[in-house]
Amino acid sequence: MKDGAKSVDRDDRDLLRVIRFSSAVSLGVMAALLFSVKQVTPDLRCELSAGSGIAFLVGAALSWLFWRVVFKVDSKRTGPGKRRVWFAALSVLLSLATVAAFAFALKGVGNEKLREIIQGTLLAVFALAGVGFLLWRIARFLESDSKRAAEDTPPDTKK
Repeated sequence: MKDGAKSVDRDDRDLLRVIRFSSAVSLGVMAALLFSVKQVTPDLRCELSAGSGIAFLVGAALSWLFWRVVFKVDSKRTGPGKRRVWFAALSVLLSLATVAAFAFALKGVGNEKLREIIQGTLLAVFALAGVGFLLWRIARFLESDSKRAAEDTPPDTKK
């Protein structure tokens, strides 16, 4: 039984590592790409520079820290109140950094195109928020259904 518990713990730890790594890389690439955009109209022009590398590192580090707080890796060193403050601070910081990078990339866009881009972005944000809400509700339903099924199962059939 202990080997099974160790395997589950190791699997969970490996999954969390994959989540943190993939999120850090994707946010770092997004930050570097948006930093490297130098011109949008009439043609898209990107220039990789040391700033792009720094943007990648900052984005990846913030994402890694965010997921460490979410998954409570440092639960021995920080209490729940401090973790909540870190979570809120990193959430706000990542949101502002994303908006700032997006706004920085649009600095050379004309007013008419800018309006269209903002409308499209807001539409995408609302669509993604709707999908996120539906996934959250489905997860809650499945959790409650799983708990109800576990309570309805007779004790002698549980193994």
